[in-house]
Amino acid sequence: MIVNKNEKKYRQMTSSQTILDDVFRFAEKHKNDPMALSASLMVVAKTIYLNKLGPEQTQLMIHLFADNMEQPYKFENVTLH
Repeated sequence: MIVNKNEKKYRQMTSSQTILDDVFRFAEKHKNDPMALSASLMVVAKTIYLNKLGPEQTQLMIHLFADNMEQPYKFENVTLH
């Protein structure tokens, strides 16, 4: 069976939307549990990365995210003119 690019993208979008709907339902049930909520959001991010970037890039993105937690971010004040 041959699947065209538009149909594949539609399936991925539908899948991502279903996952987001599940996460919002989960979040409603666990409003007072920030760890459960953050874990569900990480699942959504991972799924989106897998759909958009593939497994190798997803692994790299998650690894970079985890590594950056050890180094505090330095924010610079930006002046807009």
